[in-house]
Amino acid sequence: MFRHRSVDCFSRRSEPDRWYRTSLVVALWTAILIGICIRIGISPHAHDVFGTYVDAGRKWEAGQPLYTYTRGFVYSPLVAAFFALFSWLPISVGSMLWRLLNACILIIAICWWIRAQMHEHIPKSSNWLVFLLILPLTVGNFNNGQVNPIIIGLLMISILAAHDERWTLSAVCMAVATYLKVYPLSVGLLLVLIYPRQFGWRLLLVLAVMGALSFILQRPDYVFEQYQRWFRTRAADDRRMNMDIAPRDFSMILRLLHINLQAQFVSILQIIAGAAIATVCVIGRIQKWTFQRLSIWVLSAGTCWMLLFGPTTEDATYAMIAPALVFALVDCFQQDAPVAMRVLIATSFAVLLLGLILNAFFGLKKTPGLMSIQPLGALAFAGYAVVWLFSPAFWDKGRELHV
Repeated sequence: MFRHRSVDCFSRRSEPDRWYRTSLVVALWTAILIGICIRIGISPHAHDVFGTYVDAGRKWEAGQPLYTYTRGFVYSPLVAAFFALFSWLPISVGSMLWRLLNACILIIAICWWIRAQMHEHIPKSSNWLVFLLILPLTVGNFNNGQVNPIIIGLLMISILAAHDERWTLSAVCMAVATYLKVYPLSVGLLLVLIYPRQFGWRLLLVLAVMGALSFILQRPDYVFEQYQRWFRTRAADDRRMNMDIAPRDFSMILRLLHINLQAQFVSILQIIAGAAIATVCVIGRIQKWTFQRLSIWVLSAGTCWMLLFGPTTEDATYAMIAPALVFALVDCFQQDAPVAMRVLIATSFAVLLLGLILNAFFGLKKTPGLMSIQPLGALAFAGYAVVWLFSPAFWDKGRELHV
């Protein structure tokens, strides 16, 4: 068995040290968010995608087409209706509120995950480290106003709510994430496999209710047309031939190896990977894995699938891997885990951080090598997660799953 380390390898366990480090991290998060808000007040249209969202909200109110080409606003008509609320505000105020909402949802999810002791080997004295390491992987999304932090926050809350048997809250959070970007539904389907009776019908009902809500908020004929346009533009959005906007996913790694797959073979890979992840969920149920173990698998494997096999993975999308990766990283270093495991998870974090830095601060030509950095980091984490989840020595006896 891997033993829980008697000495915290990151910090002393004295209470003053813990509060000192926690205060510093809180101050750092606060300073960065305030700095982003100040930057928005000075230049609200620079490094910003919120303008695209709020423009869709205005078009929704005016009954104008939301989707005229494959780029631009790519989310569902219901999301456009939500952003119509922000169109009533000055652009800088709305932009600040959106970013603060993004950060708050993610912070709530992280705090709840910690409080639920999903990773039992992480002591309170290392909670500050979780927030510190998540920050560099997500700060770019906060700055640009991307939806990725709120999506992963909603997915975490959905998993945690299911863990606490708060099924309606779980279904609502999953449905909202699905209407933001369709592929988070993959995580919802994993939860359906684990909790079929409690979660499946609720998720279906909430998805239907939210879809119907769109038709209440605007003219039904207009809404129906926008859903048609949305489906059409998403189906036609094939970015693989243009290196500047090509997805940074598993197929990009294959491209680096001079293996160019046709679209149908990429789809087959997506199905195989998804089926493998689902099979592990079934195995976990049969072997009576604990709630924590199954929940961590759903978050880790689900996130990796969305990034490596999802439809349109961009550099900013990799912020979604931050919570699962960082929790696993800190957890690993709190146990007497093999050196190879520590090296693998630390390498995954370092590679993902390197990819973020290169994309954010260096105007390098986009090549398969450059665009494979983040997928390689995610692939390393996926490999770690498989070994980690299938090693009983990593898992203390917890509450067994009964469904």
